[in-house]
Amino acid sequence: MPHPGPFSFSCPTDVRFGAGALQSLTEVLPPSARSILLVKGSSNTASGPVRKLLSAAGLEVQPVVCAGEPGVRTVNDAYRSLASRSVDCIVACGGGSVIDTAKALRVALLKGADLTDDDFAVNHGPMGQIPLIVLPTTAGTGSEVTANAVLGAATSNAKVSLRGRGLQADIAIVDPDLMRNAPRRVVLFAGMDAVVQNIESFTSAKATPFTRALSQPAMATTLGALVEILETGDEGAWADLACGSLASGIALANGGLGAVHGIASVVGGAFPAPHGGVCARLLAPVIRANLASSACSPAVRDDIQECIAVICDQFAPTQGDDPLSGLESWLSDQDLPRLADWGVTLGDVEALAGASTTASSSLKNPVKLTPREFADIISQAL
Repeated sequence: MPHPGPFSFSCPTDVRFGAGALQSLTEVLPPSARSILLVKGSSNTASGPVRKLLSAAGLEVQPVVCAGEPGVRTVNDAYRSLASRSVDCIVACGGGSVIDTAKALRVALLKGADLTDDDFAVNHGPMGQIPLIVLPTTAGTGSEVTANAVLGAATSNAKVSLRGRGLQADIAIVDPDLMRNAPRRVVLFAGMDAVVQNIESFTSAKATPFTRALSQPAMATTLGALVEILETGDEGAWADLACGSLASGIALANGGLGAVHGIASVVGGAFPAPHGGVCARLLAPVIRANLASSACSPAVRDDIQECIAVICDQFAPTQGDDPLSGLESWLSDQDLPRLADWGVTLGDVEALAGASTTASSSLKNPVKLTPREFADIISQAL
């Protein structure tokens, strides 16, 4: 085994994990905070316990509702709705879209102006003037510990990331109990996003010994927990799924992802396709393409085979010559849509493949795939 080379590692977010961790919310609020900006999803169910705690503490709460995947325009709408209101702290309670909205909204508030696409090119520095506390209600994106926020651009269909230390939450409260009421489809999409993130961060060209130490065991525990929750309703599996998602967030923030997320970012920018669902649909085609590529080195091949073994331990192949067929059969049984169900057509494949080759995550794929190979991946997922 080669000796590790130089690498860096960062997780400046203070993480509180475990069932009941929600109760620490009022303890970690700034002592002088009186006006709280609460960014939440459309439903009041997930954020109910958080609103109850804040209300009991006698705090003024200004809600901002995130109704879908965020973009520059939706963040600017939220920013303008606040007018001259004072904000002492931002609390985000929801899935990845909610947390990314809160991150981007903090940038706009401290900038004192609307966001523009030019902000994607800025390295946003620390923004401690307005503390950000996040409470994820889905186990998937790992956004609670990443230094970026994915938004739809204002002048194109692309999904792009705001990046920098200023996008990092100050405190993340990861309480599995907050995740139990998510709709089944949300659990599937978000959970598969976490599974893919662990697999891709393990095999990423930028992976480090630390990121691989996090993602390697999490591949199996995250996938197993997701299956248990969806098939048996195992309450104890929520902690495993939440922990696996958290591990994937730290790993991807420090080691990158791969072609699944590269393609998903392009597809999600052009079509109304949920990120986690797209990632789930692309996982098997990307693994096959990486393994079949002439650019796949022996070391990368071993890593990919390790990922395939994890999948096969959970899903026995349904077609003898395809070890990933069991996973794809299970996803079909879960009614996972195909890309065509979200509007992608054969005529879109070439343009999507071309854009995917230069996507940030694609550049960290363990194998350098050609535009033709990207096109074949997308075609398989149609």
